[in-house]
Amino acid sequence: MNAELSFHLDRRPDVEAVQALYAASPLRRPIHDSERIRRMFEGSNVVISAYAGERLVGLLRGWTDFVYDGYVCDLAIHPAYQKGGVGRRLLDLAMGLGEGIQWVLLASPIARDYYAHLGWAKVENGWSLSRKGWNPGSVEDFQAQYADLAARA
Repeated sequence: MNAELSFHLDRRPDVEAVQALYAASPLRRPIHDSERIRRMFEGSNVVISAYAGERLVGLLRGWTDFVYDGYVCDLAIHPAYQKGGVGRRLLDLAMGLGEGIQWVLLASPIARDYYAHLGWAKVENGWSLSRKGWNPGSVEDFQAQYADLAARA
C-alpha cells in the first residue's frame, strides 16, 4: 500500500486485471468467462477505477440515466486496500455524477454491513429475478477455486 492512489472516471481496466481483482476481493462474478466480463463492462455506463501505481485496487461498475436512477453493479476492493477509504471514495465519485440520482445495489453476503455503515438504507420494497446459466456457489468455494488468480491482483 505504498503507492499513491489515483481514481479515474471511465478508465476501463483490462479484463485480466478485473478478473484478478474480482477473485481477490472476492466478488463472485463469472471470472472464468473473459468474454462475459468484457461485455459486462462494455454495457455499463459507469466505470470508476482506483489504482495504486499501475495496479488495479478498486472498481465500481454500474448504470445510470444521470438524472434519476442509478444502480451499482459491482464494488470490488483489493483486500490490502479495504478499510482504507477506497470503496467510500468510489461510491462518492458515483454519487457525484448527478444530484437527483437515487442509487441502489445488491450487496454481497460479506459486504452487507458495509453499506449501512456508509448511510445507505436497506431496501424493503425490491424484487429480483435470479439469473440463469451461472451460479457462483459459496464465497468459500469461489475463493478456493480462484485462489491462484486472486494472488495475481
